[in-house]
Amino acid sequence: MFDLLRRIFPDKAPEKLPVADHRIEEREPIVALLMRASTHHVLFSVRLSGQEESFSTALLGIYDEHDFIILDELSPENGHLLLKDRDELKLSGRLEGVELGFATSVLEIRKKNGVAYYKARLPETIEHHQQRNAYRIPSRGVGITFHGLRGKGMRQIVKGYVNDLSRDGAGIILAEGIQLYQGEILPSCIISVPGEGEIAFSLEVCFCSRNPRQQVTRIGGRFKNIDPASLQKIGRCLNRIERTQLRRIKGG
Repeated sequence: MFDLLRRIFPDKAPEKLPVADHRIEEREPIVALLMRASTHHVLFSVRLSGQEESFSTALLGIYDEHDFIILDELSPENGHLLLKDRDELKLSGRLEGVELGFATSVLEIRKKNGVAYYKARLPETIEHHQQRNAYRIPSRGVGITFHGLRGKGMRQIVKGYVNDLSRDGAGIILAEGIQLYQGEILPSCIISVPGEGEIAFSLEVCFCSRNPRQQVTRIGGRFKNIDPASLQKIGRCLNRIERTQLRRIKGG
């Protein structure tokens, strides 16, 4: 393991990863975000085509296998009176403090116990203005181990596991109470991902928090010097985690 760590481009300058925009177009993360918005009872502001006034609604259900969602009756009531089949709706809200928006079209208007609700098309894209380029997914139960090598002559190996993962970085729990510094580069790191094998990269430390009582250190970092094939492996791993979490939400 140590020889492998030493061979991973120790002197190569970090490469800049392309900055992603806020548009999400992959179906699985779209459905996962909608599920989270429904679970957190997000109140959406709604704009109708040709109308100056805005209205409110909420997500009542997500049926990804049939390509539709269910929306609550628009409020105030005149929003419902203005709404027609096939009308386009533009929704915006805040999920855990982060802006979330999408467009959809009404497929059918129904009523139950005197209250209207709308069957609408599952959105093909979502605008999610997260602070990171890619939102992180909890991965504690996946068993992704981490080994890293500190540079600048220290040659210290640090070990732990991946607590959360995204396409541009990771949150890591180290099994020792050491101090890393913001901006520090761990030049040679490896994570072992079940089903994908070992992935090598450099890691820029964005924050570090020590817990002296438990003798652990929590760090958040950004990937550096990571090749496209490794990014594809991480993407596949994230898709599997999202599918598992989605099944749990549906089952709950």
